[in-house]
Amino acid sequence: MKHKIFVFIFVLSSLIAKSQTSNIITSSEFDGIKINATSLSDLKKTNGNQPAVEKLLGAAASFSVNETDTYCYFTFNGLKVDFSTMDKSNPYIESFEVNTNASSITIKGAKITIGDNISKLGDIVFSVGRNGSKSILYTVCEDCDSFINIEFDQATNIITKISYLDMS
Repeated sequence: MKHKIFVFIFVLSSLIAKSQTSNIITSSEFDGIKINATSLSDLKKTNGNQPAVEKLLGAAASFSVNETDTYCYFTFNGLKVDFSTMDKSNPYIESFEVNTNASSITIKGAKITIGDNISKLGDIVFSVGRNGSKSILYTVCEDCDSFINIEFDQATNIITKISYLDMS
């Protein structure tokens, strides 16, 4: 009996010791994240096709393709979106960044932009970087390759950068 209690306490303390560092949301909630009024899922479906992306996000201020034709870059008012086209049969959004309050994202019904307070996100879990600064990560699983990262001023809790990265 003592052995069972010891094992139970050991397992319980192990679970407590591994703290969560990301805000875990469902796959449908993640795909439902909106960039301005466009869902991440709909933007993914464009495969980086310029007319299709611009139909969803409006006319790009700039569009370019790198010299090896493996990446395409869109710049909009307050938003940058990069597609990887390395695998021609499966292009994907490699990253996006909201860098002014001219663009926004909506996560689980909370619409945020640069200059907003993180309190608009409700209850959140912080991720602590190597330098000790906190950010807010949204992902489908703790070790997933794609995530939303929200950086904020550590003193004022004001959002300074919102980005998405897919490291697959």
